[in-house]
Amino acid sequence: MIAIAPIIFTLALGYFSGMRKQFDKSASQLFIEFVMTYALPLSLFGGLLSASRKVIIHDLPLFLWLGVGMIFIFILLIAVYCLLFKNLGLAVLRALSVACPSVPFMGTSVLAIIFGGTDSIILVAVCGLYLNLVQAPLSVLLLSLAKIQKKDTFGAENSAGKMLVNALKKPLVWAPIIGFALNLSGFHLEAKFLPLFSEVGQTAGGVALFSIGIMLYSQKFHLTLPVIINVLLKNIALPLVIWGAMVFFRENFRFQQMVVITLAIPTAAIPSMLAIQNHLHEDEITSTQLASTLLSVVTMSILLVLLQVR
Repeated sequence: MIAIAPIIFTLALGYFSGMRKQFDKSASQLFIEFVMTYALPLSLFGGLLSASRKVIIHDLPLFLWLGVGMIFIFILLIAVYCLLFKNLGLAVLRALSVACPSVPFMGTSVLAIIFGGTDSIILVAVCGLYLNLVQAPLSVLLLSLAKIQKKDTFGAENSAGKMLVNALKKPLVWAPIIGFALNLSGFHLEAKFLPLFSEVGQTAGGVALFSIGIMLYSQKFHLTLPVIINVLLKNIALPLVIWGAMVFFRENFRFQQMVVITLAIPTAAIPSMLAIQNHLHEDEITSTQLASTLLSVVTMSILLVLLQVR
């Protein structure tokens, strides 16, 4: 609970500022734009360059297990929901709400406090790549397919292709890719140059959490059975299923801790953004994001105890 306390405080501070009308939703979006365009890419790039190459190579299993949690589960849930509800748009949004943790926004603070700088940077970088290069473009493609006739599928592919190209242009995508490549090639950033990136980069976590607090105040909330199911799957079922798989395959306990806590981070904003953009189940998806964020204070605290994270 001590590790979660700064996150709760910063979220509450943002919520309080929204309640006092000091900042509104548009201000929150500007803060997030700053984090995603400058602060977080700089933090990831500098952190990856200053990290030990041995540490990154040693952490390669994290790529696999986070991929299972974010990509395999995402695709599996889409298939299951399609079979159950015969609604591709709903299936994509619900699956994304479950398999897409808000690591780029919250991970910089939560994971850094719990696991330290180097490991948290690797976790955030990997999750950011999976989100921007796989989950987001695939979601756009499938949502487009859900809205148009089969003969117009080229338009859907074109839309997803454009989003993939746009994703590659984002600093949050290319900065960690370049950082990984330079590190693995043998380049190492000396400590005296780290402030070039950390001066702005270290603001990422606090500003992101503060902006989420503002958004939580401005969002409408409707607690329905689908919302409850989405949140239980996201905050409890997904982390426990991946934890069970890692135990079964006798994965390193430290990796178990990092992957499970990372996947236990509440759902990201992108499902809500896509729902609003496509006018599909907006109330359910935005309410899922809000409920998942609020409940994560409890669920993440319990998982931290169960995983003996100190």
